Amino acid sequence: MNSVELKDFIHNAVIECRNIVEGCKKDLREMTDEEKTRFNELKEEIETKKNELKALEDELNKIEIPNEEIEEEKNINNKEMEKKSFSLLRAVRSIVNNQTMDSVDAAVINAGAEEMRKAGVSFAGQIQLPTMENRAAITVAAEGTDVVATDIFNILEPLRAKLVLVDAGAKFMSGLVGNVKVPVMSKSNVTWEGETAAAKDGAGAFTNVELTPKRLTAYIDISKQFLVQDSVSAEAMIRQDLINAIAAKLEATVLGDAAGSATQPAGMFYGADTETITNFLNITNLEATVEEADVYGEMKYIVSPTAKAALRNMPKSAKTNQLVMEGHEIDGATVLSTTNVPANKLIFGDFSNLAIGSWGAIDLTVDPYSQATNGCVRLVINAYFDAKKLRDVAFAYGVVSAE
Repeated sequence: MNSVELKDFIHNAVIECRNIVEGCKKDLREMTDEEKTRFNELKEEIETKKNELKALEDELNKIEIPNEEIEEEKNINNKEMEKKSFSLLRAVRSIVNNQTMDSVDAAVINAGAEEMRKAGVSFAGQIQLPTMENRAAITVAAEGTDVVATDIFNILEPLRAKLVLVDAGAKFMSGLVGNVKVPVMSKSNVTWEGETAAAKDGAGAFTNVELTPKRLTAYIDISKQFLVQDSVSAEAMIRQDLINAIAAKLEATVLGDAAGSATQPAGMFYGADTETITNFLNITNLEATVEEADVYGEMKYIVSPTAKAALRNMPKSAKTNQLVMEGHEIDGATVLSTTNVPANKLIFGDFSNLAIGSWGAIDLTVDPYSQATNGCVRLVINAYFDAKKLRDVAFAYGVVSAE
C-alpha cells in the first residue's frame, strides 16, 4: 500500500470502530462477543497500518525531492487543511443524501452532542452545533488531527451581537448545567451609632432567581438548489439564518407580554404597570420610578419602532423646539429599537438586572420530507434558554400615546 491507501484504510477502520461504540451507546448496552472481536481486530489493524505509514514516511524523508514536487506536496497539504473546516451545508447534504458524514463534521457534531449531555438536556436531531465559549480543539479521530477552534461552528458570539437585550446590558450566561440560581443581594443595613455602641449586623439579605432550561424551537427552510452550493458565502448565509431565527424567537418572547410557564419565559411586560406617555413629564416620571428604587446602573431604553417614531415627533414643551427623543437618546439615556417590543411600548431601566441563560448545544433536525413538494429541506432548531428579571424595580414600562 502507498501512503494514500494506508490513510484511507485507517480512516475507514476508525469509522467502523466508532459505529460499533455509538451503536452500543444508543442501545444502552455492552458490546456483543462478535463486536468485541471485530473491535479488537480493527484496533490491531489500525496500529499495524500506522506503523507501516510511519515507516514509509521515514523512508520518503530520506529521499531528496525536487523543489517543484515539494511545492506540489504543499498544495496538496493546503487542500487537506481546507477540509478541516466544519461545514453545516456539507453535514446537511450528507444526511439528506444518506451518505457517510465527513470526519470533521462528525467530530464537531459529536462535541455538540457531548455538550448537550453535560448540560442535562435532551436532544433528538441529527446535528448538534457546539456553543461552548472556551472550545478546545476537536480531535478528528480518523486522522489524529485537530479542527482549529476558529473553524468550529461558533454561534454564541454572533447571537449575542444580534440581541438588542445584550446591547442594553443584559447578563448572557452560557454553558449552564441543570437549574441555576442567580443570587440577588438586597440593600445592606448601614446605621449611625454612638461612639461606643455595638454595630448592628450590616450584612445584606440574599435571595435568588432560578433559571431553568426551556426549549426554544424554530425552523428555516432551504431550497435543494441552495443546498448543493459549496461557497463560503452560502455557508455564512445559512449560519446567519440560524442566528436570526433564534434571536428573533428569544427576544420576542422576553420583550413580550405573555405569561411565563414551565415551557417558556415570561415576557417583561407581563403583569407590569404601564405609564401612558403623552409628554415629556410622563418620561421623567417613568425614570423617577426606577431611580427612587435605588437602581444606579446604566439606564437605557428599549422601544418599539412605532414608539420611537412618536417620541421623535413629540415636543418637550410648547416653549421649545426640542423633541423628547433626539438622535439615539431620550433625556441622555441611550435608545435601542426593535420590532420585538409590542407596538407603541417601551421599557426603561438597568438591563444588567435581566439574566439570560443558555444550556447545551444547538440541536438541529434535518427534515427532507415535509417541504419536499416545494423543493425545500426544513431545518428544525431546538435550543434551551431562560430569562428572568433579577429585580423587578429595575424596570419601568410605558406606552406612547398621542394626546
